[in-house]
Amino acid sequence: MTTVLPRTINLQGPADYIAAAAYLLGFHPQRSIVAMAFEPTADSHSTTRGLQFSVRYDLPDRSEDTPDLARHIAGLLTRNGTERAMLIGYGPGWHVTPVMDALRGALEAEGIQLMDALRVEDGRYWSYTCPDPHCCSPDGVSYDVTNSPVAAAAVFAGYVARPDRATLEAMLTPTSGQDREQVRAATRDACAQARSLLTAAGDRDWYHEGLDRVAAALDRTQAGEELSADEVAWLGVRLTAIFVRDAAMTLIGRYDDDTHIRLWTQLIRRLEPDFAAPPAALLAFLALRTGDGPMARIAVERALSVDPRYSLAHLIRTALDCGLPPETVCRMDFAGMADEIAEKAAQRPDGTRPVLPVGW
Repeated sequence: MTTVLPRTINLQGPADYIAAAAYLLGFHPQRSIVAMAFEPTADSHSTTRGLQFSVRYDLPDRSEDTPDLARHIAGLLTRNGTERAMLIGYGPGWHVTPVMDALRGALEAEGIQLMDALRVEDGRYWSYTCPDPHCCSPDGVSYDVTNSPVAAAAVFAGYVARPDRATLEAMLTPTSGQDREQVRAATRDACAQARSLLTAAGDRDWYHEGLDRVAAALDRTQAGEELSADEVAWLGVRLTAIFVRDAAMTLIGRYDDDTHIRLWTQLIRRLEPDFAAPPAALLAFLALRTGDGPMARIAVERALSVDPRYSLAHLIRTALDCGLPPETVCRMDFAGMADEIAEKAAQRPDGTRPVLPVGW
């Protein structure tokens, strides 16, 4: 689920809807179905009120999956109180039309008013609801997103519409070259030291040491500084402990969301891939909290590619699939959980110690 742009925008026609979808998602969709949910209004033709959120799904590869997808999207809109919806399908007619037909039927069954249903391909759009060939030519209507006032407003607000989802995924691509070599060497050293400390006699406060390292990294990130290879490596090691990862979430609010997002993005890119699941799950959570559904999904996929059983990533994916509103996450008092997590860490010290990946 993706929230709306942070200002009032008057959507005047199909090109504005298409532009809004691209900037809300952060990329221009391909082979996708997008549903935009609107609040109810007395004027059935009004688009100036209440764009609540948008959701995007890949078009199904198998036709037998189409009814389930349609019911899922309609159910998600219904659970979130949607009364009006705009649908946009991206791709060739043979692929989009069956999905659009099923979804239109599912929305009707749920009592959701359909504002319009568009198909978009190669710079042209077609309407499934407009019968007027002078308005909506059978050959499609050309459009230019860059000329839409929605695009100007989105760019002014700091939004970017990347060419495709792969470009968004590239933002989490692991670094290479000298930095990769330095972090790999530092990770080997950090793991060796951690194993030595884990086998040494005596108690060690792994929890607070880990929390202090996370806070120090957030301080550096907030100041615009890049972490050293040693700092990256030790954070990767510390975050393999479940309670240390949870402690990082208690710092939400103490540091702004952007600082968290920049730190976890840096770690995903610079850490050795075997250590990427915890920061990827944390980034997914922050993206969910800020309404960046596409990035949340990409980060979840990254976490699960490293550890298919990583429970936090599964929880976030479920929240995304169920359409959990960002406002619900924002209402959670993470700072207030700090004492509870610290108490649990004291009771279960095994959960505070690093769990090194196989081979490290």
